[in-house]
Amino acid sequence: MSINSLTNAATARRADFAPLNRVPNGLSEIAAAAAGMPAANTGGAAPADGMTATNGINTAMQVLFGYIPTEVLTLYVAVVAAVHPSTAGAEAITVPPTTTVQPEDWGIFWSFLVATPVILWLVYAAKMKSAQKPLPISFSAWPLWEMFAATVAYVAWAFALPGTPFRQFENWYSAGLAGVAVLVASTVLGLLAPLFQRRLGA
Repeated sequence: MSINSLTNAATARRADFAPLNRVPNGLSEIAAAAAGMPAANTGGAAPADGMTATNGINTAMQVLFGYIPTEVLTLYVAVVAAVHPSTAGAEAITVPPTTTVQPEDWGIFWSFLVATPVILWLVYAAKMKSAQKPLPISFSAWPLWEMFAATVAYVAWAFALPGTPFRQFENWYSAGLAGVAVLVASTVLGLLAPLFQRRLGA
């Protein structure tokens, strides 16, 4: 899911946002929480069930494609394309597999690896500020699961992109392996998500 969706899911685990009776439990509730920004607690009663129902197809799609930090990957692809310009318009976002991996390729990869959890925290903090809630400064208030999941998903997707620096490892890297890595990472993160749902502090 995008950084925006991940921060929605994290917000739903706070006691000062609806649903107030429990944290999302199970894949369908996590998918529903990610679909929209929860309402801030204004002192009214929480809904009885606390979550909007989602059908099985939407839940399955959220599990398979849910953990894609699209905002970060969009920037990553743009930077890679700028470093490796192509003369063919349609191929501007790709790097030919035969291109030698340069040190800046790894620098870009590592920079966005560090930036991914930071960006997620900043988006989450901006949502708290817009809802007139305290900034999540304390470690217990951080959306740690979402920060971790977004970072793992970034690695998996960066591993699979045509311009990946991992193509340097010709003895074991392949496009097929990269595709499998994306599917495995997305599925495992979706299956692990219900295990890491806890109430976030304010």
